Amino acid sequence: MGIFDYKNLGTEGSKALFADAMAITLYTYHNLDNGFAVGYQHNGLGLGLPATLVGALLGSTDSQGVIPGIPWNPDSEKAALDAVRKAGWTPISAAALGYAGKVDARGTFYGEKAGYTTAQVEVLGKHDDAGKLLEIGIGFRGTSGPRESLISDSIGDLVSDLLAALGPKDYAKNYAGEAFGGLLKNVADYAGAHGLTGNDVLVSGHSLGGLAVNSMADLSSNKWSGFYKDAHYVAYASPTQSAGDKVLNVGFENDPVFRALDGSSVNFASLGVHDKPHESTTDNIVNFNDHYASTLWNVLPFSIANLPTWFAHLPSGYGDGMTRILESGFYEQMTRDSTVIVANLSDPARANTWVQDLNRNAEPHKGNTFILGSDGNDLIQGGKGADFIEGGKGNDTIRDTSGHNTFLFSGSFGHDRVIGYQPSDTLVFGGVQGSTDYRDHARVVGADTVLSFGGDSVTLVGVASLSGEGIVIS
Repeated sequence: MGIFDYKNLGTEGSKALFADAMAITLYTYHNLDNGFAVGYQHNGLGLGLPATLVGALLGSTDSQGVIPGIPWNPDSEKAALDAVRKAGWTPISAAALGYAGKVDARGTFYGEKAGYTTAQVEVLGKHDDAGKLLEIGIGFRGTSGPRESLISDSIGDLVSDLLAALGPKDYAKNYAGEAFGGLLKNVADYAGAHGLTGNDVLVSGHSLGGLAVNSMADLSSNKWSGFYKDAHYVAYASPTQSAGDKVLNVGFENDPVFRALDGSSVNFASLGVHDKPHESTTDNIVNFNDHYASTLWNVLPFSIANLPTWFAHLPSGYGDGMTRILESGFYEQMTRDSTVIVANLSDPARANTWVQDLNRNAEPHKGNTFILGSDGNDLIQGGKGADFIEGGKGNDTIRDTSGHNTFLFSGSFGHDRVIGYQPSDTLVFGGVQGSTDYRDHARVVGADTVLSFGGDSVTLVGVASLSGEGIVIS
């Protein structure tokens, strides 16, 4: 059973559902954090922080910031629409739904009641080649707004965040019904008219949008004639957790928003470290970014009130990191509570920072540790236990001397180096071309052994003799 497996869908069905949920969730933001994501990648959070923040505001020639109308910015909103369409989804219009509420030019639906008017949601459909509607996607947006009204909409959403945390009673639970009760009825009627049931509906969202996902799941049996009780619910970075198994709540443990509320109410742990495991949540996934890696940044306490800790909360980081977990060759070996370290360092930090399990601001990690590299040239260090390490693309250096580790190299993995290789380790080469006999790929170069597969290679540093035991080629 894989880490994101959901209900009884099985591994492949769950992976397809998760990929769709992520595509819908990212679309709800219309690439709002594009400028920050690109600026962070180029400049980081150290001395490059000012440049990162300028990129977040103004963008550049390869990104769009939050300030609209910069002529040299690419159109990241168009890229967001192209991406969700590539995933098989297209927006469903208010006219098609017979809906008369507020909708903007993008087709985004806004909250219906006073106090909820800055809430936003997208409704999308998946069709077959003949145009028949197969599924409906509902994506709730988190705390933010479109570029032209970002500040005012964010303030409205922040009020909702505070009300969810501090009261009135059941505000968080009733949020989706109060904000979009009429729209969700129209969507249910539209789905039914096209022969769909609640089981054909996927609901997703991030942050405050994730809270809306949990709210809708809680209300699903008693509102909208019970149409949504069998819908699928995937929430990212949600501060709340619905009871039971209706919702898959996914988040980074170093994201201060994720699981901040105990159920849907605030408690003393909400401001500080709140790593309490819940039945519906992933519990030990780490976004190994510049902030998490830095001793200096971590002088200040981990807290939802400490803004630098929010770097792990950005939707682009979720899209990249969670997708790499989904596509990992170790996916089926990861359980809901597995410790998974996902490399997300900036270019400047990646050159001299070892990606590893620091176990910061969290309950003690137990069991196996999975470490996933990025597409860049990563430095990866295993721990004391049996680790599962996948470098990904790029020319990676992997250091681990504990033995009984599994190193996975698949697809196009670059020119990697393994320092501290032990005979008890396992090398797995997946999806490579050529012989399955390791001797056909191995050659000794000085004190090292090099295993070459076409244009890719792994150098075992300081290993001049090698046994084929523990080497898997497929």
